[in-house]
Amino acid sequence: MDAVTSCTHVELFAVQPRISLEDYASAERFAERHRTLARQIDRRRTRDASGRPLYPALAVWPEMVGAPLGLMGHIHRVRRSRTTQAAMARVALAEVLSLALAVRHRPASLEEWLYAATAERVHRAMWHAFSGIARDFGLWVVAGSALLPKNRLGLDTPDFAPVNARTYNTSYTFSPEGRCVAVTRKVNLVPTQEDVVRLSPGRAEDLEVVHTPFGQLGTLICYDGFREPHTSEEPTFVPAARLLDARGADIIAQPSANAWPWDGPWAFNAPGERQLRREQWFNEGLYSQLAGLERVRYAVNPQLVGSFFDNVFEAPSLIFERVGPGEVRVLAQARDPRAEDVLHVTVPLASPRVDNRC
Repeated sequence: MDAVTSCTHVELFAVQPRISLEDYASAERFAERHRTLARQIDRRRTRDASGRPLYPALAVWPEMVGAPLGLMGHIHRVRRSRTTQAAMARVALAEVLSLALAVRHRPASLEEWLYAATAERVHRAMWHAFSGIARDFGLWVVAGSALLPKNRLGLDTPDFAPVNARTYNTSYTFSPEGRCVAVTRKVNLVPTQEDVVRLSPGRAEDLEVVHTPFGQLGTLICYDGFREPHTSEEPTFVPAARLLDARGADIIAQPSANAWPWDGPWAFNAPGERQLRREQWFNEGLYSQLAGLERVRYAVNPQLVGSFFDNVFEAPSLIFERVGPGEVRVLAQARDPRAEDVLHVTVPLASPRVDNRC
């Protein structure tokens, strides 16, 4: 992909795929499904007279987009399962050899055992899909997230060997060269959602910002972008947006997947509260914090939509901007919280470069 010709602006894309179980039949099908969306992005890039992209671009995929990759090769076995737990049990029965090998990672539950057993395949599928998209389309990519242990082999490699069976909601960031330049592990686990599937929390001190031609980029996976916990029983909750702001982030990517009815009552309303989920998202989420931050200017918040088993995801993707102290505006919002979409805005750099070139 040709290099961009100017660094006065950046193009921001929030990718809202509508997923189905069949998208996870194989690594090849998964990759092609998301390359189709990358082609949409490519067609919408601003170009110079020679056809080269005029500005750098950041494309953010949603949280959990890679979570079902552990089902690869087993779709025919799990298609009629009613719940994720039932599907995982069917996969476990078919993965006896892999589970036997994974015992060395000392899993504390069946879920961790299965995550460790399938981690190499899940990692490779995520890596090849999104490293390839970043490289072939000249994009900075925040690749949503998948459920993965830490990789003993390091950061920038398609190869994978679990450190142990502890598993995290994990997001990779790729440069336009296809290199993995950051790994983000979700710090705050959503009660009744992520705690029941035996995930481990990441550490707030490990959240990092990445230098790009369009400023410093940080990633907060969904709940990490909220300013307060959903319940009163989360003493370790960390409002992480302020941490990234203090660490110099200009842009925050917030891959998300909302598993509650978007237009329904908020599941964790306190007695007497009548918030809808869509109201709570703005009242307590990253949008409500951005006005009080000092450095962060833009936020890209893509949403996963669609369903598999007992999981239904719905919410509109957003791109928003802090335009001044105490003032935030929505630059783009998906029209349908249940339909596939790709949001696109072109904005001035959060931190202008002196030479205006990449």
